[in-house]
Amino acid sequence: MKAINNKVMLSAAVIFLLGGLSVSGVASAFDIKVAGFIRQEMAYNIGSKDNPWLRGSPDIYKGGVGDSLPSAASGHPGAEFFWDCFTTGTCADIPGNDLPASFYKPNLNQDNKWNLMATRAEVDFKMRFTDNLTGFAKVRGYFQHDVQDEYTVPAEFRDGGDDNHFKVSNHGKCASILEICDDNFMIDLPSLYLDYQKGPLWVRIGQQQIAWGEAIFFRVMDVPNGLDLRRHSFLDLASEEYADERVGAPAVRVSYNLNQNWEIEAFAQMFQPTVHPRVGSPYAFINSPYVIRNDIGFDGFDDYINGGLRLRGRVKDWDLQFMAVTRHNPDPVFKWGVSNQTFYDAIPGLAGFSTQPFKINSNRIIGDPLSPSVGGKEGPFNGTTNSTDWMVGAAMSGLDGVETLNVLARDFPFVGEFFTNFFATPVFPGAPVVMPNADPANGVWVTNAEEAAVAIDTFLSLLGDVGADFIPTYPSENIFGFAATYVFFSEPDTWLDQLVFRFETTYTPNKKWTNNGAKKPIEEDEYVWVVGLEKYHRLSQNFPATYFSFQWMHKSESDFVGHHLSTLGGDIDKGPSGGEEDGGWDAVAFAFTQPSPTLKWRFGFSFLYDFNGSWLSQPSVTYKPNSEWTVDMFVTVMDSKDYAAALTPIDWTDEVTLR
Repeated sequence: MKAINNKVMLSAAVIFLLGGLSVSGVASAFDIKVAGFIRQEMAYNIGSKDNPWLRGSPDIYKGGVGDSLPSAASGHPGAEFFWDCFTTGTCADIPGNDLPASFYKPNLNQDNKWNLMATRAEVDFKMRFTDNLTGFAKVRGYFQHDVQDEYTVPAEFRDGGDDNHFKVSNHGKCASILEICDDNFMIDLPSLYLDYQKGPLWVRIGQQQIAWGEAIFFRVMDVPNGLDLRRHSFLDLASEEYADERVGAPAVRVSYNLNQNWEIEAFAQMFQPTVHPRVGSPYAFINSPYVIRNDIGFDGFDDYINGGLRLRGRVKDWDLQFMAVTRHNPDPVFKWGVSNQTFYDAIPGLAGFSTQPFKINSNRIIGDPLSPSVGGKEGPFNGTTNSTDWMVGAAMSGLDGVETLNVLARDFPFVGEFFTNFFATPVFPGAPVVMPNADPANGVWVTNAEEAAVAIDTFLSLLGDVGADFIPTYPSENIFGFAATYVFFSEPDTWLDQLVFRFETTYTPNKKWTNNGAKKPIEEDEYVWVVGLEKYHRLSQNFPATYFSFQWMHKSESDFVGHHLSTLGGDIDKGPSGGEEDGGWDAVAFAFTQPSPTLKWRFGFSFLYDFNGSWLSQPSVTYKPNSEWTVDMFVTVMDSKDYAAALTPIDWTDEVTLR
C-alpha cells in the first residue's frame, strides 16, 4: 500500500505543477519561472584501496582473505575438547587436535577505479500566485551508471540479484514519501511547498528541508532533518553544507516577527530518517553480510512528528538564537534481529537456533561446506568467516568485538545457553573450557580479545560463515540549543575588520546510541559545541575578497559520525580503548574560497582534522565561463591512524570528482 501511495503522491505533485503551468495562461496574477540543469558526476579512485565493505572482508587489508587463515581455536584445549564432545559425542580426557586449523575466505572485492558515474537532472519551479502567496518545487532525477565491477550474489540466494543503490524499505521501496526509485535510479521532490507572508507572519507548508545552523562539516544546531547519503555519501563539496544530502519531509513552518529585533519560529514535520549508502553500493560503510532491516525498524516510527521552536533576536551587537527540538533521532540506533533460520532447529544441540541473530551461509555443520544453506543470506564464504574478520569488522563499525559476544549471550537465550553449557561449563571437574573466566550470573562470558577469538573461531568452525540482520530504531530525544554571533569592526582592510565570531551549542539529555547491537542502548547526556571565525578579506587589490572559515567542534560522548566513544578503538587483537576518559571528541575544520578577477574561476580548500587520528583534505576548483556552463573539480583525500578515528570506515575514499 505504501508503494502505491508513493506513486500517487508523486503523480499528484506533478499534476499540481502542470496545473500551475496551465493556470499561468489564464490568470494574470500567477507567474512561474522554471530553471534547471543536467549534470554528469564522476569520481575516480586515486588511492591504493578499494572499499573493504564490498562483498569482501573488512579485514581485507590485514590479511583477512585467503586459503589458510589461522584459527585461534585450533590446539586450544577447551576448544578441542568441545569439538570432540559436540561432533563425535565422546568427551575424551585428552582431546585430539581435530579442529580445522584454518579458514578460507575468497577475496570477492574487485579492483575498481570508478567510485561514481552518475547523471543528475534538476528542475526548479518558482511560482507567484499573489503578493502574499508564492510556491516552490524542485524535481530531482539521479541515475547511477553501472561502472562498478562488483561481486553480485547469485539471484537464487536471499540477498542475490542486481546490486541496489537506491531502494530502501521506508515508504514502499523508497526513502521518502515523494520518491520513486529502483536499483539504479531515483526521482524525487525534495521541495514542494507554498509560502504565505503577510506583515510579521510567514508560513511555509509542504515538502521542505529545514536548515538550522551554519557550520561547515559540523552539524550542531542543524538538527531538524536527517541526511540522505545514497548518492555521493557526504563527499560533495564541503562548502555546500549538506544542501543535497539533507532529507526533506512534509512540514508546517511558521515564523512571526515580535518586533524589529526578535523573531519566533516553530515547525512540525513528519519524521524522516537518515538513509545510509545501500549495503554493497560503492560508498557503503556497512559490512556486506549484514542487512539493515528498514522494513522492520522504520515501520514502528513512520507516523511520528518532530517539532521545534526557535527564538532569534539581537541584543546590542550580538545576534542570539535559542532552540528547543523534540524529535525522533533520524540517525538509527541498531539492535540485532533474529535469524528465523529454522532449518537448523532440529540438529542436536541447536534447538532454538532460529531465535538468535546469525544466518548460516553454508551447510558445513551437516558435512557439506560448499553447498548453500537453506535460508542463508549470500551463499558459502560470503559472510563473517573467523575471529579476525569479526574483530576488525566490529572495530571498523565502531563496535566492541569482545563485548558484542556478551551482548548476544544476554539478549538471546539460545546464545547464552550455548555459551554457558558448551563453552563455559566443564563436562567433568578439571575439564578444559573455551571460556575460562565466564560469569554467566553477571552477564559476562568473555573478558578479553584472546578469549573472544577462541570462542568465535570455535563457533564458526562448527557453523561456517555467517551474516545477520540489524534492526534500526529511532529513539525520541529533546535537544536544547543556543547560538551567538558577533561581528568585529576595526580599521578597514585589517584582519579584525568585519571578522565574524560564531558559537553554537546543544544539550541533549538521555541521548541514546548503539550499544554493540544490544536491545538496551547506551544512554547518557551529551553536549556539543562549535566555535568559529569567518571573514571575507582582500589579500590583493587585483582579486576579489577571499572567504576564510575556521571552526572547532567538541562532543562530550560521541564522534563525528555518531559512534559512542566507549565502543571505539578496538582492533584485530584488542577491545576498544574508549574515549570519554580523554575528555570527549574534538575536531577542527578550515576552509577558504578565492574567486578570480573575472569570477570565471573559483578556487577552494577545506580541511578537517579529527584529534582521534583522522583527517580529510579537499582542494577544489570551479570554472564558470558563462551562465550556462559550470565545471567543478575537487580532490578528496583522507586517512586514519587506527580504528578509534572517526573517518576510519571510509578512509579508503581518495578520489577526484568532476561534475
